[in-house]
Amino acid sequence: MDSTIYLTLWAVLAFVCWLIVAGGAALAVFARGIKDTTLERIGLSAVCLTATGVACRVFVAGWASTGDAALAASAAFYVAAVTAKHVRSHKQ
Repeated sequence: MDSTIYLTLWAVLAFVCWLIVAGGAALAVFARGIKDTTLERIGLSAVCLTATGVACRVFVAGWASTGDAALAASAAFYVAAVTAKHVRSHKQ
C-alpha cells in the first residue's frame, strides 16, 4: 500500500511540473517582450507540446518513477527561474 501512495505522489509531482514547463514554454512563445528568433519559438513550441504529452502520459499511467519526477521538477525550477528573471527585468 505504501508503494502505491509514493508512486501516486511522484506522479502528481511530475504531472504538475510538466504542466509548469508547458505553460512557461507557451508563455515564451507568445510573449511580445521576448525577442526570440523564429527557430527559437519553434523549439519552444516543441518543448510545450512535448511537456504536455508527457503530463498526459503520466496522468493516464497513474504513476511516475523518482527519476521522472526529478527530471520534471528540475525542468520546472528552470522555467520558474527564467520566468522570474524576465518578469523582474521588465519591471525596471
